Amino acid sequence: MTQRRPRLSTDDPATEEPVVGGTGEVPDDVTAAVERVLSAAALLWSRADQGLEPAVSPIQLRAVEAIARFGRPTLGRLAEELGAIPSSASRLCDRLEAAGLVVRENAVADRREIIVRLSKQGERLYSELTRRRRAAVREVLEQLSPASRGRLIDALTEFDNARERQDAGASEALGSRTA
Repeated sequence: MTQRRPRLSTDDPATEEPVVGGTGEVPDDVTAAVERVLSAAALLWSRADQGLEPAVSPIQLRAVEAIARFGRPTLGRLAEELGAIPSSASRLCDRLEAAGLVVRENAVADRREIIVRLSKQGERLYSELTRRRRAAVREVLEQLSPASRGRLIDALTEFDNARERQDAGASEALGSRTA
């Protein structure tokens, strides 16, 4: 069964310019198409995650990814990134530390603050995870024409920029609250 391509615009795409502030209502078929692709991407990544050594749970992988992304986050920052309370993040780090994937250290500036970093084994796991995921994505991208890949990069870049603007707006709204 073939899927109908989403209706992106009724205007000439050659004259279309990205709009920074958004253009209003998004048709349901566009939202559904993006949802299908994101779901397929999550499945693709999940398959790439299978068989990693040492075996880790999805939340443990999320923690390893967050630590790799931030370098040396505090335990509080890691908890925030995972949407968890600090005590849950601490227990998660207990398990990751027992598996040899992370190391906890006291922060230099404030010895009460705990810094989390990947161990050598954690770095190897993250490197292997990244390699597998990129290979899985590359296999799909190889089936696209160079022109389609270029359009995909443009669309994904614009999507990510919109997400960043949304995140910045949410952060500003949270920061402006008073007690």
